[in-house]
Amino acid sequence: MQEKIAGEPLVLLASGCKGEGESSEGEVVDKAMDTHALDLYNVLLEADKLRMKTLKGILEFLTPLQAVEFLVAAKKLHLSLHEWSTRRDTRMGITQLLGGNNPSSSGDPPPET
Repeated sequence: MQEKIAGEPLVLLASGCKGEGESSEGEVVDKAMDTHALDLYNVLLEADKLRMKTLKGILEFLTPLQAVEFLVAAKKLHLSLHEWSTRRDTRMGITQLLGGNNPSSSGDPPPET
């Protein structure tokens, strides 16, 4: 994927394109962007597989009680980071830039300000 991104002059193609559907260059840009989106999707799928494989490997070495404690701690960390980033976004005004009522990627409702 890195070779594709470095090898394709997307910026040059996109800067030469006036608008959507106005030229064949626009179609080339659309096709290239679709290809990159698919490549990124595949990277995310592979990352998810690696995360699950790693988690299963860790849990194999733990006792059942240790595994539960590990999973609870991991979830607490995840929730704490999510809460912190939401507060940071609000403090920086990012929430307002996005319209303020956009749901987060986790599906949580926006924080009350």
